[in-house]
Amino acid sequence: MAGKMFFGDPLQTCEFSRTTKVDLSEEDKKVLVICSTPESIRSDYPSLNYDLLEQITYRLRRNDVNVMDTGKVATWLDDNGGVWNNVDELAENFDADYIIHVDIDEFDYREPNSPNLLRGKAFGTVSAYEVREIDGIKRALEVFASEYTSEYPSHLPVSIESESPKVFRKKYLDRIADQIGRFFYNYRTGADI
Repeated sequence: MAGKMFFGDPLQTCEFSRTTKVDLSEEDKKVLVICSTPESIRSDYPSLNYDLLEQITYRLRRNDVNVMDTGKVATWLDDNGGVWNNVDELAENFDADYIIHVDIDEFDYREPNSPNLLRGKAFGTVSAYEVREIDGIKRALEVFASEYTSEYPSHLPVSIESESPKVFRKKYLDRIADQIGRFFYNYRTGADI
């Protein structure tokens, strides 16, 4: 307890570092972040991919991870019709050491069957790939994968009378970005999301 009083909460090693023994904040590795969602989510939330990409990139940079410019990634995606087929394609087109892929399969911030209540729910997969050159061709080899599930607030939904849907959605996206970012950088155990 005395150590916590003088030094603060202990630093929690992130899941990526525990799995790969690589600390992205200490090594000078370039990281590319990309987000994807199915068409059913993109039709309801067209900016979700880009919003998540921006927020996750911001948090990684704030924690000393060398993340590639989101504008370059977004431009490349636009030039390719907003889709990409596999991670090797990203490895070939970007000078990155690691690729983080956030694939959100389900997302909503409205409580089902309750138009006046808000509760964020998301489900997906977070993967990381190490880019290596094999026989003169850049390949992305999966080194980390984890399922991601989020529900906020977990106990009771929020009424739209106490918080607007727009404000709640922004807060929920910030929360998702924090949770996903913590897969890749160390954090204090007492730091709330």
